[in-house]
This record gives sequence, C-alpha cells and structure tokens, in this order.
Amino acid sequence: MITLKINEALAMVRHVAIELNEPMMLWGPPGGGKTEGVGQIAEDCNAFHVDIRLAQYDSVDLKGYPTDEDGHLVWRPARTLPFVGNDAFPDDRLILLVLDELNSARDAVFAVAYQLLQERRVGEHRLKPNVRVVAMGNRESDRGVTNRMPLPLANRLIHVEVAMDHESWIDHHLAQGGDPIFAAFFMYRPALVCTFDPSKPAKAFGTYRSWSKAAKLYASTMPHHLKVAAITGAVGDGEAAEFFGFVDIVDKMPDLDDIIKRPKKAALPDGVGMSYAVSVSLSARMNAGNEGAMEAIDTYLRRLAPEFHACAWTLAARKEPRILATQLGAVFCKEHNYSMTAE
Repeated sequence: MITLKINEALAMVRHVAIELNEPMMLWGPPGGGKTEGVGQIAEDCNAFHVDIRLAQYDSVDLKGYPTDEDGHLVWRPARTLPFVGNDAFPDDRLILLVLDELNSARDAVFAVAYQLLQERRVGEHRLKPNVRVVAMGNRESDRGVTNRMPLPLANRLIHVEVAMDHESWIDHHLAQGGDPIFAAFFMYRPALVCTFDPSKPAKAFGTYRSWSKAAKLYASTMPHHLKVAAITGAVGDGEAAEFFGFVDIVDKMPDLDDIIKRPKKAALPDGVGMSYAVSVSLSARMNAGNEGAMEAIDTYLRRLAPEFHACAWTLAARKEPRILATQLGAVFCKEHNYSMTAE
C-alpha cells in the first residue's frame, strides 16, 4: 500500500472513486483529516454527502426488515441508504456514500458489505447509479476499535494510506484564516504536527484534529493560564510546551513595520525559530496590491538564509496565487524554479 499526503489522497479519491466509480479505502491514524477531507470533496462537487458509520450497524440495518406483501416475503430497505426507489436521495445529483469506520464493523456486516462494494447492491436493493463509494478506517496498529478486514472484502477496494504532513495542515489552516503563528511553528518543528504513537498511553497528542482545536483555543479570549491548560489537554504536554516556547520567541520578534520601512537596515532575527517567525509573519503582509511593501519585504528576506526567503514567498503564494504574476513574483519563481502547479 502506498502512503500519500492528505491532499494527494483526496485527489486520488476524485479520480478513482468519483470519476472512475471504483470504491476506495482510506487508511490512516486518528485525527488525520480523512473524514473532513472527503466531506470537503462532497461540498466541492455539490454532492449529496451520506456518512454511514458501519460500527453502529447490524446486517439487518443494511438489508432491511422482512415483511409480507401479498403473500410474498419482501425486505424493506433502510431509509438511510441511497438505494433505487429511495426518494430521500436525489437521482440528478452526485451522491457520495462514505462508509466510515468500515474495519470496525461486525463480521455479519462485513459479509453484507461484500455485495454492497462488489455488486453495488444488498439483496434486491441496488444503489442508485449516481452513487460513488469511499470507505475509511484506522489502521489495526493504531489500537482503535478495529477488526481485521476479511481478505475478500479488502480485495473489493482500492487502498491508500494517508499520512499527516505539516505543509498540508498549514495550507488548510491558512486557507481558513488561521493565525500565521501556527504556520511558523510547524515550519520550525514539522514533526510535531503528528505525535500519535499507539505504543504510548498518552491521552493527548498532536494530530491535524487536535492542532486545529489548539488553534481555536489559542484564538479565544480565555485567560492565558486556562489557554495553556486547554491546549495542553488537546495536543499533549511536550507539544504544548514547545508551542508556547515558540510563542515566547515570537513575542521578541523585530517590529514588522520597522522592517518594511528600513528593509536594508532593520535588525535581523536571532536564531532559526525567530527567522521562521519573521518570514511567516512577513508573508502575511505580502499582497499583489501593494508592490512597495512587497519590494521592501523581499529586500529584507534576501538578507536571511534562502530557505526563509522561499518560505515567505511560498506561503504568500498559497494565500494569494496571483502574487506570482507580479514582477517580483516572476523573479522568485525563476530563482527557485517554483510554480503553484508543482505544489
């Protein structure tokens, strides 16, 4: 099985599950963004999103219940599934059926899933032709509530494992208008975006999910000591300590306004952590409508090591792609052989 970044795995979902109509299985650690990412695909495609947690189902919930109709035994299907004839689901719009926690299902449900995934039906009940199927689950090594997937069922799916990488989290965080301090922190300490270790008993650890909660907590108005306690409870003791240590570094950061006024003479940051903090903070000040500020920022960044210059421009371009169409942007692309399509 190949391991992909979340953005690559979601691109594969679009090609394989939606365009080619082949059911997929996304594997990955808890909090890795699988559910949210597939939900975003449904939103982007204007699809009717159906989220089924198979761990909560019995086989009869999928097959329906038996009843007598004119002396014949028939099975009434569940209203929660997009079978042909179920008016609760559209016929003229894509339906994305997500079988979450697939490998947490009971054996009897696995047996029903054989037919659902291979033949797109359960008994006489057939999925609507506009349905596309994506399954998800944690890995057996993650020590969650999982069962070993039967091999005949596994063979009905196309499998990919999803990894957590700091750049994907940063992209999502900034796109949501998140505080750039988290982008700077993960540029400085990328390994902390995922500290999940199933061999350790820690209740709090770093994942996409827990760091997103931490960002929300950090932006809140609660007293600082409660904020520290809450973020520690979300991402873990060591992770929170490192984050707030980085916050202390940022508090000593050179004045950004002074940098833009005096790009050739303003003080340079002291240390790697401070350099990341300054470059990411300056990236937030870059926009295509203010060429004077952009030129000053670029001049200052060139006084730093090349990776910080590239860091600031890359983040600015992810926030505002048209920045690369400016004269300074074109110079950056040429120097670094950079393009948004290469991301």
